[in-house]
Amino acid sequence: MSDHLEPHPAACRVDSTSTCRRYARGHAPHPVLVQLAQSGPDEHRLPVIVMGAVGDVVTVAAGDELRRYRNHEAARITEVTRATGPEALLNTHHGVLFLRSWPRDRGAVFSLQPADEVTESCRQD
Repeated sequence: MSDHLEPHPAACRVDSTSTCRRYARGHAPHPVLVQLAQSGPDEHRLPVIVMGAVGDVVTVAAGDELRRYRNHEAARITEVTRATGPEALLNTHHGVLFLRSWPRDRGAVFSLQPADEVTESCRQD
């Protein structure tokens, strides 16, 4: 795997453009969760290709398998992948997606929820 997809151990600050403050899957990524996802074992790191998004559902390809996840910033995921490329790294244990521009772009990390699970509404506090 190329170096630009390896999570950087010191890069745990997250700059999200969202006003959501719910730290649950599919919502804002909590910095501690991002740190755990970065420092976790290699068997939880899956190289993926971001295929696109419809509504709040993001589709990624992991080899020959397509996986669908929810994230309320799916449009932002699409925007960043258009600008930097579709290659990404998915931490399957924590449900954290690191786009190619991470950690230079602190807003290029997202929390994903399996698309078939019920989504909780955002918290704006």
